[in-house]
Amino acid sequence: MKKISIVIGILLMITLFAGCSSENKQASSNTNTKETEQNTTALNKDEFKQMFSDPDKFKGRKVDYYAKIFQEPEKDEKGTYIQAFADPDNSTGNTLITISNPKLDVKNNDIIHIIGTVEKKYTGKNGFGAEISAPVITASKIEKSDYGTAFDQAKKTITVNKQIDQNGYVIQLNKVEFGTKNTRVYLTITNNSKNQINLNTYDAKATQGDKQFEVDSTNTNYPELKTEILPGIKEDGVIVFKPMDISAQNTKFIFTGSSENYELEFNPFTFEVDMK
Repeated sequence: MKKISIVIGILLMITLFAGCSSENKQASSNTNTKETEQNTTALNKDEFKQMFSDPDKFKGRKVDYYAKIFQEPEKDEKGTYIQAFADPDNSTGNTLITISNPKLDVKNNDIIHIIGTVEKKYTGKNGFGAEISAPVITASKIEKSDYGTAFDQAKKTITVNKQIDQNGYVIQLNKVEFGTKNTRVYLTITNNSKNQINLNTYDAKATQGDKQFEVDSTNTNYPELKTEILPGIKEDGVIVFKPMDISAQNTKFIFTGSSENYELEFNPFTFEVDMK
């Protein structure tokens, strides 16, 4: 089976690492207590940044971080091989991750939480022939996560659970997360009518006092709501707004929709959120 060169490179490095490990076993036994303790601790934030310029310096150290996969993972009978950005907003912090689980359920654009060990620096070509230089991480655990948890943890979360029903078109506002980079509104749309309904996601608005906030249409890191919903269908998703003030009062979220039955009229679905 043909494999892209990056996978071959990673497998080769892991093989070499295993070989060197046995040769250096006696030398490792003389490692002092301080070095042993250092190798069992995870890299702190500053050390993690330094790792990208000098991975070999941190060989054997633990890592615990989040990243976003930016190309389809490779698999073989031995494991799964991933390229992911630790800083997806700036497309930087490329790490090459290998885990001995060929059935790992991850795909391109997934956000993952990685716990593992720094192996060494990889320099070579990726599947498109481009030169890359990145740390190789052997993961002991990989879990799926989400953008908010990984890169923009909420400074404040308001549980709302309010529902508005117009002509069988039901919008429920479940919760609002106020992050540093954006504000996330979690909705459930239910079509209890006999016709297709439409949600105007990009026309959604938020207000706080005399300030208006628009949808952040560039942010696609959260589950998106479908704009066309058939009868009997329930949809969950997130609408993302620009960052909002967590201390402000009079916060409202306004959504507009329509039905394929043009005789039905709809007012804006307006939710007032208690910020206390």
